Amino acid sequence: MSQIQKTLLSLVVLLAVAGGVGLYAYQGVHQADQKKAAQKDLEERLFAPDRAERSVDGGARADFVRLVVTAQGETTVLEREPGGPWRITAPIQAKVDALVVDGVVSQLQTARFKASLEGEATDAELEKYGLAKPVFSVEAEAVVDGQKKTAKLEGGVENPFDGSIFMRRDGSRKVQVAEGGVRWSLAKTTFDLRDKALLSFDEAATTRVSLKSGANDWSFEKRDDTLWHFSRPEDTLADTVSVTGLFAALRGERATAFVTDLSAASRTALGFDQPLARVVIEAGGKTITLTLAQPAGDAGDVLYVMREDGDERLIGQVAATARNAMDRNIGELRDRSLIPFAKQLVTKIAFKGREGTVVVERAPDSQSVEGWKVNSPKPGPAKAYKVANALWMLSAVKAGETISEKPDASSFERFGLDEKNARVITLSGEKGVLGELKIGRAVDGKQGASYAIGTRKVIVEIDASRLNELPWNVDDLLDLPADAGTK
Repeated sequence: MSQIQKTLLSLVVLLAVAGGVGLYAYQGVHQADQKKAAQKDLEERLFAPDRAERSVDGGARADFVRLVVTAQGETTVLEREPGGPWRITAPIQAKVDALVVDGVVSQLQTARFKASLEGEATDAELEKYGLAKPVFSVEAEAVVDGQKKTAKLEGGVENPFDGSIFMRRDGSRKVQVAEGGVRWSLAKTTFDLRDKALLSFDEAATTRVSLKSGANDWSFEKRDDTLWHFSRPEDTLADTVSVTGLFAALRGERATAFVTDLSAASRTALGFDQPLARVVIEAGGKTITLTLAQPAGDAGDVLYVMREDGDERLIGQVAATARNAMDRNIGELRDRSLIPFAKQLVTKIAFKGREGTVVVERAPDSQSVEGWKVNSPKPGPAKAYKVANALWMLSAVKAGETISEKPDASSFERFGLDEKNARVITLSGEKGVLGELKIGRAVDGKQGASYAIGTRKVIVEIDASRLNELPWNVDDLLDLPADAGTK
């Protein structure tokens, strides 16, 4: 064997030895350290469903399906199917407050013990730490890789030194220490965990809302144009922003307590035989009734709402603000436009001015602004931007000061709103007239103001300065070539 071969052989042997040493170091030291760290990680978790060797790679996420929460002497059971919604199944059947339950689950998934006390606690020490008779407990059941895993956490007293709490897991005598915030997330009563949004409903699926109270009686519904329309006491548009505000106010109310006695006698005692207001909501093919009541002789702010949703009936005490949320005047919700209308439903506009009447129409199946045509006094294509601008201006006209609630013929003549003097805009659709605006004489001493009467047949003042821009003359509307007049 030559010297070069001997050198190469020695190098190969050294590499093999080095590889073996490295493999030993990795398997015997590095992997062992990883497993030790993973075991420590598991021991620090509140809920640790995985094995240490799986935890090295991140493990599997727990899908919680059952919680038993005990706090302040109450035990609440919550259950769900994997991937489904939570429900309270004991001591009552009820929907949950999703934010609160999510907080419980989040703590179980992410929270950790920050320290462990040395050794195993004696009975006396368990008593000292409040774990002989826990302040709260949570029994959690989760599905991990198709297998059910359970754990029971018990919380004791607060450490006055730093606000942390003493805890133990699965009845162990090993006492752990957790941040104080864990207690606030886990120690929940039945009331804390249940849904308190007594007046909420599926707003997207809502098709009709009605109210009857001592002061108000109205009903509005969503029609084919996707807008809200009052059907009682008058057929007029509702204001979309105000309706949204009404829904938000109802959604924002919370029950401050729930009534367990739902008997007829109890309902009578709470004032439901003579309710203050009743709201009926039709949403998603079902009807929800919300009834507001006050106990007889109660001069304070004690109010109750009864929610009837299918076979479910709930009664909760609510704040005084619930009365304002439920009992709304139609004036707050009605579209404040002088001639409320849905632009997409308009198929014909007539502008009656001092020089005659200009009529523009479009085919009912054409939503394009390019589909408008002038019909009279001479036919031709309409200026699309003029029609669009006219519809926008008319939808924006708001009523100012009310002059006459019940005008008569003499009032029409006095304010220039009679047939001879008024300028009139009539909006029509496939089913007839959608709205009409009459503009009368100018208001003395108020620049740009005129008298007007709209859908509600009330004489008001309006800012008419922009209305002079409407196409009162046919030439303003006809879209003809520039040289059309010279041929």
